[in-house]
Amino acid sequence: MEFSELSRFIWTNSSSKKNNTINLVQAGWHKCLPNNSYSHYRDMYIIHIVKNGTGVIETGGHRYVLGKNEAFLIRPNELTVQTADSENPWELYYFSFKGDFSEEILSKTIFRNGGFYSTVNDDSICDIITKIAIELNEHPEQELRSFEFLFKMLSFFEATNNSTSLRKINNDSVYQKYVSTVQEYIQLNFTKQLKISELAARLGLSRSHLYRIFKTCTGKSIEDYVVSVRINTARSLLADTDLSCSSIAMSVGYAHYTTFFKMFKLNTGYTPQQYRAIAKKESSPKNSKK
Repeated sequence: MEFSELSRFIWTNSSSKKNNTINLVQAGWHKCLPNNSYSHYRDMYIIHIVKNGTGVIETGGHRYVLGKNEAFLIRPNELTVQTADSENPWELYYFSFKGDFSEEILSKTIFRNGGFYSTVNDDSICDIITKIAIELNEHPEQELRSFEFLFKMLSFFEATNNSTSLRKINNDSVYQKYVSTVQEYIQLNFTKQLKISELAARLGLSRSHLYRIFKTCTGKSIEDYVVSVRINTARSLLADTDLSCSSIAMSVGYAHYTTFFKMFKLNTGYTPQQYRAIAKKESSPKNSKK
């Protein structure tokens, strides 16, 4: 089988000659399934690089959304949960190491002083991890080669190469401002064909980064937020007007009634006609008497 056909590949150090100073423990990659979730609580350092897709890291009481060309460090014996996105699950490359010298080595990288996040300029480190996993599986006796590979990978995160730090998105007023701008834009334009990419460009952000910020701050994707605004507006129109269901579908941004019908029932549990009948019944004079 070609490696490109695999969803996971890993090399694990099985040498009996491990030392207490520092050792490369594992190297590999994983093409995650949607919503794939994994908890870490192990006695080693693990650095993950996101080659494609997005996912969420939960650690230290905080939640972060990471995507392409971003990396994160998991420290020993710290409970960390990583979850792949439901629509665009990430492809992760990773390597792990342990030993008494590990923390001193990390003090030379952007992971010093408790840092856990970095960006990488490209995916060349992923190519190195692939080479490592394949070569060391084929030649497991190459103990010195594993040290060479470990320091080569760590050099990608040398402090002078990358000074990026991750802010806690949930509490960042700048990110909240971006979210408010998106919400206002949707409220004003939900009846039209929305162009979030154009809004992102005006804000000076990539479309994917804006999507990650929005989901982290609100718990919803931008698409889900658009649907909620459209469906809530449709509910009001069904209850308070005599417009036809097809007219309401058009007025809240659905060009095809079948799409509106499907989304309305999915989000309310009722068809538009059923919802209108219930709303009208509940608002009738007879039912409004105390």
